[in-house]
Amino acid sequence: METLISFLKSSTVVDLLVLLLIFFITVIMIPVGIWIALASQRRMPSYIFLLSALLPLLLALIGTCLRLLIIEQAISMNQDVGNEVVAASRQEAWITTYIGAAAAAVLGLIAVMSLVTKKVRKA
Repeated sequence: METLISFLKSSTVVDLLVLLLIFFITVIMIPVGIWIALASQRRMPSYIFLLSALLPLLLALIGTCLRLLIIEQAISMNQDVGNEVVAASRQEAWITTYIGAAAAAVLGLIAVMSLVTKKVRKA
């Protein structure tokens, strides 16, 4: 919990925008996924939704890469930084990825449940 609070205190505008974008995409895609699961009769929309469920994870990875680049630039400017501070800041950088992975997992579960409920059509 301390790491999350420290992350929010030291977040830049880019970090907050990435988190907000992940949140909005997830909130919008959950009803879309449920609608696809209920309304579609074929599997193809579920496969497309499954691919689009990776979008929050990709955004989170981009945000984490940006955060790690900023950390590396700060370390190169100030060589006197201790190993504990560097390790803590790198640990904080991965929080965005964990949030994106959780969002992608929720959307992926919706897509998988949609695929499970569809019948396989024989040609």
